[in-house]
Amino acid sequence: MYRWFRRIGVIFLLILWMMAGMQLFATKNEAKETTVAQVFSAIGDTEREGIVEYYGQLTEKKKIIMLEQREEYLREIAEELGIYDHIVVYRTYGENSQTTVLQKDGANADTSLRLVTWREKGEITRQTLLVHISMDSDLEMALRVRRRLKSILDEDMETVRSSALVSGNYAGNLSLAKRNQIADRLLQDLDASVVTENRDMQLYTIYGYTPYLKEYVRQGKKTVNVNIAMYYDETKDETRVYGAVPVLGIDY
Repeated sequence: MYRWFRRIGVIFLLILWMMAGMQLFATKNEAKETTVAQVFSAIGDTEREGIVEYYGQLTEKKKIIMLEQREEYLREIAEELGIYDHIVVYRTYGENSQTTVLQKDGANADTSLRLVTWREKGEITRQTLLVHISMDSDLEMALRVRRRLKSILDEDMETVRSSALVSGNYAGNLSLAKRNQIADRLLQDLDASVVTENRDMQLYTIYGYTPYLKEYVRQGKKTVNVNIAMYYDETKDETRVYGAVPVLGIDY
């Protein structure tokens, strides 16, 4: 009997050790993410905006047939994100698709959830969920929201892409030399290597890899986990700079 209890005790200690190790690993990863967020917090002289984007294709098992159930599905996601009131829900129709949209425009964040249902010959062929959240915040908060979204949604998806980014503005149309100075400083502080790049006034984007982040996406045979992009907004006479993890998921 003594040996039996002893074995149980050893197993219990091993489980506690494994749990502690997993917690330490997760804490270290979050600390590295915080380092990336701190580097990207230097982007912009004026207002900064944190943005989270998520795209997922629902599994066959999760497909939602009834219109009312699609709306309820989006409301459940919103509640998981802490969104309960001042919600607008509407539907749009295309030639071969129907979209259910849930929107919440708040004082500090705007949220859009879109469930697109595609049909062919009257049958549902696929359903895709697109989430866009913009916040008056930094990259650290955007990364937290992205992790939360993935924990809520990934299990029901067979194809997933998501990104967290921060954008900041600089007055006027920055010269190419100034853009290079900003980008090179960010890459240096991230200890990031350049994977691919296009540096000119019409299209300025850099894909890189930093050891501070565990995750990455593949571009061909290369791995990428940070993305810097810039463009000039003529209407506002300012240069907008994006810093994204792992890559920019929005049209700019």
